[in-house]
Amino acid sequence: MKFTVMKFFRRSKKSTSESKSSKSQHAHDDLERDKYRQYNPHQNHYNYAAERGRVFAPWLQLPVPVLERIFAFVCPHSTDESYETCERSAVEDACMLCDLRDLAHAAQVCKLWRQSAIRIMYHSIRIDSVHYCEREIDLSERRRRKSRFDRNGVPEDAAGARLHLLCRTLREDPTRLGKLVQYFKTPYMLRESNAPLLARTIAVLPNLRYVDLPEGLFMDDPAHRTLKLEVQARCPGLRKMTYLAGSERSFEALSQGRIWPNLEVLELGRINMDPAVLRQVLVALPNLRALKASDCRMLDDDIFRYNDVLPAFPRLEELILNDVPRITADGLRAYLAREDTKRHLKVLSLTNTGVHPAILHDVLANAPRLVTLSITEQVDSPFPSHGVPIPPLSNWSLETLRYEITASPATSPYASITASYYNYLASSLFAGGLPRLAAIYVRDQNFPDLLLGLPPPMPGFAGSPQRPSSAGGGGMSPTRAGFMTPPARFSSNNPFASAFSPQGPGMLSLNQTLEIFTKGDDDLDWGSTRMDPIDAYGGRGGGRGRHGRTGSSASGRPLSSYGLSDMGAGWQAGGGARMSIIQGDGNGGFLSVPDDSMHGRKNSASSLRPVRDEWPRPGSSHGPKKGDRDLWR
Repeated sequence: MKFTVMKFFRRSKKSTSESKSSKSQHAHDDLERDKYRQYNPHQNHYNYAAERGRVFAPWLQLPVPVLERIFAFVCPHSTDESYETCERSAVEDACMLCDLRDLAHAAQVCKLWRQSAIRIMYHSIRIDSVHYCEREIDLSERRRRKSRFDRNGVPEDAAGARLHLLCRTLREDPTRLGKLVQYFKTPYMLRESNAPLLARTIAVLPNLRYVDLPEGLFMDDPAHRTLKLEVQARCPGLRKMTYLAGSERSFEALSQGRIWPNLEVLELGRINMDPAVLRQVLVALPNLRALKASDCRMLDDDIFRYNDVLPAFPRLEELILNDVPRITADGLRAYLAREDTKRHLKVLSLTNTGVHPAILHDVLANAPRLVTLSITEQVDSPFPSHGVPIPPLSNWSLETLRYEITASPATSPYASITASYYNYLASSLFAGGLPRLAAIYVRDQNFPDLLLGLPPPMPGFAGSPQRPSSAGGGGMSPTRAGFMTPPARFSSNNPFASAFSPQGPGMLSLNQTLEIFTKGDDDLDWGSTRMDPIDAYGGRGGGRGRHGRTGSSASGRPLSSYGLSDMGAGWQAGGGARMSIIQGDGNGGFLSVPDDSMHGRKNSASSLRPVRDEWPRPGSSHGPKKGDRDLWR
C-alpha cells in the first residue's frame, strides 16, 4: 500500500530527446537575435521581457502610433466616431464581439501592447446582444441549458450582463479608463430597460461625446428625468441631441448656453414652438453644423428670410428636411443667397417638402459647394412641359444625387407619371451640367436604358416606317453618308428631340462614369449598374472630349447587334429583330456570348469536326443516361 500511494508523487523526468531539442531551439533563437542586432546597429534599446523569455520578436518594439493603427484594423468598430445609433452604425460582414475579443487577447501580450490596446478599446464602446457569426449557435444553446435536466430554460440577457460588467470595470478605475470613453452605443432594448444601470455607467464618463439614450428622455418623460439630469451634469461635451414632441421647454433652455454648448448635430421631431424662439436657440449653438427637422409643421420659409429683430439663421453643412411641406424653393433660395451659407452647405436632403423637382435646378444653381443632394417626392402630375422651358440640372461640385420620384397612391398605376421626371434627369446628364457626379439613386428600374443614347424600340403594332414596294413613299430618305433619315418621331417635350441628328442617336452620350442604383416598388435592395463613357470609335474614353454610345459590347451595358438585318433602321419596326440576349452574371457584368465555333452551326465549317462543349449540361452522380435525350439544345 505504501508503494501504491507514493507512485502518484514521483517526479517526472524529461527524456533526453526533449532536452536536446530545447537546447537546439535556444541556440537557434540566440543566432536569430544576433543577426537582428547585426543588421540593426543603431538600435540600442531592447525589450527586456522578450530577452528574459528568450523570444526573438521585433514586432514588440513597434512605435505606439503604428500599434494603434494595427489594432484599429483588428477591431474596426472601436474607431467609429459617427453620431448614429447602435443599429445604424453596425459594421457589415463582421462580428463586433469577436473583433473585441481579438483586441483583448492582443492586450495581454506585453505592457506596451496593453497600453495601446486599452486606448483603442475604450475609445468607442459598443455593446451587442449576439454574435454575428457561427459562434452564436453554440452560445445560444449554452444560455438555454441551465442544468443537465433543464435544457430549455430562459436564456440569460447577454447584453445586460455585458453592461453590468462594463459598469463595474469603469467605476473601479474612472480616472484612467472613464476618461478614455468618447462614444458609447447600446442596443435599443438594453437602453430602454436598463436606464438606472446606464446612468451609473455614464456618471464616470466625463469626456463622452455621443451616447445612445432611451426615447423617453427625448420627450421629457418623467421616468427618465434622473437619467437626463445625470447626462446634463456629467457629460457637458455631448455633440448630438434629439428633441421630440413634448420637450419644447428643455429645448428652449439651450438658448441660455449652459447646457451642452458644444452641440454639433441637432435633431428635431414633431416640435411645436414659435419659429422665432427656434431661431434664437439655433444661434446660441456656435458649433452647430447639422440640423434635421422631421414632421415640423410650424416651419415655413420665414425661418430662412432676413429679419431686423431676429438673428440670421446659422450656416450649416448638412440640412435634412423630412415632411416639412411649408418650406419651398423660395425659402431655400433666400437662405442660399447669403455668401457664408452657400459656401458651407454640403449636404441637402428634401423629403416630402414644398420643393418641386421642376424647381430643383434653381436650388442647385445657388449651392456651389453642394456634394450630396437627395430629393424624395410623391407626384400626382407629369413633369411640366408647357410654358417657359426648364433648364437642366447643373452643379459643378455635386457627387451624389438621390432622385427618388414615385407616383402618388391616388394615381393610376398605368398612368406612367414618373417617366417624364426621369426623362428630364436623363437630359440633364446628357447636357453635361453635372461633371463630378459619380453616384445616382433612382426609383426607376429602366433608367439605365435611357442613358444608352438609343430611343426605345417601337412596338410591332406601330407599323413600319419603310414601304419597300412604294415608289413615292416618303417614309425614309437617303442621305449623303448612306444613312436613312427617320421621320420626326419626337414631340416638343421629349428630351431626345434636341439631341437627335441624322447621324443616329450616338450624339446622346455621357461625359463621366456613373454608378446608377435602381430600386423598384417591390424590391428590397438596390441594384447597381455602371455606365462608362465611350468614344466615337467604340473604345473607352478617358477624357472630356466627344464621346458617343454605340451598340458595341465594350460599353457598360453592352448591346448585341446580331440579328439586326438593317442597321440603318436601328430599332424601328422593319429594321430587324433582336435574336440574342445579354445575360447578366450577377456581379454587375455580363456573360460572354459564344461564337459560332463553340456550338458549331450547321452553315459553318466548324460543324464538320467535333467541338468541345464550352457550356456542358450539369450531369448526374449516377453517370450519363442511356440514349440522347438532351433537351437543352
